[in-house]
Amino acid sequence: MRHFITIPELLESSRGSVKAVAERLGCDRHTVSKYARDREAQSHAVVNGRLMAVFGKRGKHRHESEAV
Repeated sequence: MRHFITIPELLESSRGSVKAVAERLGCDRHTVSKYARDREAQSHAVVNGRLMAVFGKRGKHRHESEAV
Protein backbone atom coordinates (compact mmCIF):
# COMPACT_ATOMS: atom_id res chain seq x y z
CA MET A 1 0.00 0.00 0.00
CA ARG A 2 1.48 3.34 -0.98
CA HIS A 3 1.17 6.45 1.14
CA PHE A 4 2.13 9.03 -1.44
CA ILE A 5 0.64 10.69 -4.49
CA THR A 6 2.17 11.65 -7.83
CA ILE A 7 1.99 14.88 -9.81
CA PRO A 8 -0.06 13.24 -12.61
CA GLU A 9 -2.67 12.26 -9.99
CA LEU A 10 -2.69 15.83 -8.64
CA LEU A 11 -3.13 17.13 -12.19
CA GLU A 12 -6.13 14.84 -12.68
CA SER A 13 -7.72 16.06 -9.44
CA SER A 14 -7.16 19.71 -10.44
CA ARG A 15 -8.54 19.10 -13.95
CA GLY A 16 -5.13 19.62 -15.56
CA SER A 17 -4.30 22.95 -13.94
CA VAL A 18 -0.51 23.10 -13.65
CA LYS A 19 -0.79 26.43 -11.85
CA ALA A 20 -3.09 24.99 -9.16
CA VAL A 21 -0.77 22.03 -8.54
CA ALA A 22 2.27 24.32 -8.37
CA GLU A 23 0.55 26.55 -5.81
CA ARG A 24 -0.51 23.53 -3.76
CA LEU A 25 3.06 22.16 -3.69
CA GLY A 26 4.77 25.54 -3.37
CA CYS A 27 6.95 25.03 -6.43
CA ASP A 28 7.32 26.45 -9.93
CA ARG A 29 5.00 25.51 -12.83
CA HIS A 30 8.00 24.25 -14.79
CA THR A 31 8.80 21.78 -12.02
CA VAL A 32 5.26 20.41 -12.18
CA SER A 33 5.54 20.10 -15.97
CA LYS A 34 8.85 18.26 -15.62
CA TYR A 35 7.26 15.46 -13.57
CA ALA A 36 3.82 15.46 -15.27
CA ARG A 37 4.54 12.27 -17.26
CA ASP A 38 6.07 10.30 -14.39
CA ARG A 39 3.01 8.16 -13.61
CA GLU A 40 5.06 5.33 -12.05
CA ALA A 41 6.73 7.68 -9.54
CA GLN A 42 10.21 6.73 -10.74
CA SER A 43 11.71 10.18 -10.14
CA HIS A 44 9.34 11.93 -7.73
CA ALA A 45 6.62 11.57 -5.11
CA VAL A 46 4.45 13.95 -3.12
CA VAL A 47 4.48 13.07 0.58
CA ASN A 48 2.46 15.16 3.05
CA GLY A 49 2.13 17.94 0.49
CA ARG A 50 5.90 18.13 -0.14
CA LEU A 51 7.55 17.25 -3.44
CA MET A 52 10.33 14.69 -3.10
CA ALA A 53 12.48 14.34 -6.22
CA VAL A 54 15.33 12.08 -7.28
CA PHE A 55 18.33 13.82 -8.76
CA GLY A 56 20.53 12.34 -11.46
CA LYS A 57 24.25 11.82 -11.22
CA ARG A 58 25.80 14.71 -9.33
CA GLY A 59 29.22 15.45 -7.97
CA LYS A 60 31.78 12.67 -7.65
CA HIS A 61 29.91 9.99 -9.61
CA ARG A 62 29.24 12.31 -12.53
CA HIS A 63 32.88 13.36 -12.76
CA GLU A 64 34.08 9.75 -12.65
CA SER A 65 31.90 8.79 -15.62
CA GLU A 66 33.13 11.81 -17.62
CA ALA A 67 36.78 10.89 -17.02
CA VAL A 68 36.40 7.46 -18.62
